[in-house]
Amino acid sequence: MFKIIKVKQATFIYSPLSNFNTASLGVFIRGGARLEEKRVKGVAHFVEHMLFKGSKDFSYKEIKREIEGRGGTLNGFTSQEVTAFYAYFLKKNLKITLEILLDMVLNPIFEEKELEKERKVILEEIKMYNDLPSYRALSLLDKILWEGHPLGEDIIGDFSTVERISRDDLRRFKEEFYQPKNLVIGFVGDVDEGEVVKLLEKKLPLGKMPKMKKLRPPPSLKRIKTAKEEKKLDQTHLCVGFRAPSYRSRLRFAAELIHIILGANMSSRLFEELREKKGLCYEVSTEVKKYKDSGAFIIHTGLDKEKAILALDCILKELKRIKEKKVSEKELERAKDYFLGQLSMSMERPQSRLFHLVESYIALDKILIFKEIEECIHKIGPFQILNLANKIFDFSKICVSCVGNIDKDIEKRMKKVIDKYY
Repeated sequence: MFKIIKVKQATFIYSPLSNFNTASLGVFIRGGARLEEKRVKGVAHFVEHMLFKGSKDFSYKEIKREIEGRGGTLNGFTSQEVTAFYAYFLKKNLKITLEILLDMVLNPIFEEKELEKERKVILEEIKMYNDLPSYRALSLLDKILWEGHPLGEDIIGDFSTVERISRDDLRRFKEEFYQPKNLVIGFVGDVDEGEVVKLLEKKLPLGKMPKMKKLRPPPSLKRIKTAKEEKKLDQTHLCVGFRAPSYRSRLRFAAELIHIILGANMSSRLFEELREKKGLCYEVSTEVKKYKDSGAFIIHTGLDKEKAILALDCILKELKRIKEKKVSEKELERAKDYFLGQLSMSMERPQSRLFHLVESYIALDKILIFKEIEECIHKIGPFQILNLANKIFDFSKICVSCVGNIDKDIEKRMKKVIDKYY
């Protein structure tokens, strides 16, 4: 159950959750990394960091003390299309939590001294991610999946861009996107709707009308692409990627079921084949990335460098199988139960419900209730899975990345394996 309410210029999504002492509140901004100018890549993420460093009415110490010091949690994230700030807290602390989140988002001070300290923090964060081989492999894959497009760039930015982002750059980005009209505020908890609306009306200003930037859709993939990065590691990390349905596509639920069948859990096909039968790896997983106008289906594993080519062959063999042979009704039924079970369990947790409701609204301009999603899932049959698998897993447009202590001819060997299936 939920309500969508206009409060001044912002959108408020209210969802009651009875008999809970805890509640979750989030402020989501329609503006993320793909809307940045290239010269200040990472500015959206930098702004996110700076909002925790003090606002007009709250110092950075008060921000932490009044939420986390009272037993709550406070966090934020930057994605390609959204920036968010959210808290999970005892419902009796709603007023102070709401005041802090709104003041952070609407009235940050961007103090120069704190900015320089936070710049160092972000540069260390970049180093940390660069030292994570799984992150590097996925980052390389994004670059070739969306070559020459903002979706292919790291959200965090790089050393050269982060080092030159100025206070004015932060302010410009904040002024452009952090306007009430661009805010979607979500609340999940056992607090009367009127009480929350009253607090919002008191704290929300009437902001400027933001310019709605049009998203530039990525060009389509036209060929096989590979990428590698040599690092001294005990494991090699292999990623395989294809373009897939967007968040707004009617095929997105079928893509989720393919993800479950192939790699979402320990009973999936790739886990069974690569780990249980062949002992090639500890972990293999799949992921479906969804944006408003694009998407990707990604497979990732980490294993000994001598087994990377064999693993790639096994992965492509499984993809070929799902393209050629319809999944059984029994296997599809299990995948549907898994999807609906995970969704149902997430909707019973305040923070997970908050993310589901708000992110769905931002992407679709509406929220599908559980029953509507369930109906969509139950309509999908083995033929739809087969048909979509053939659309997604086009081996003439496959992207493969590899990071580790690898041979110089690894890309040649990867292409040789791909040629068997292309």
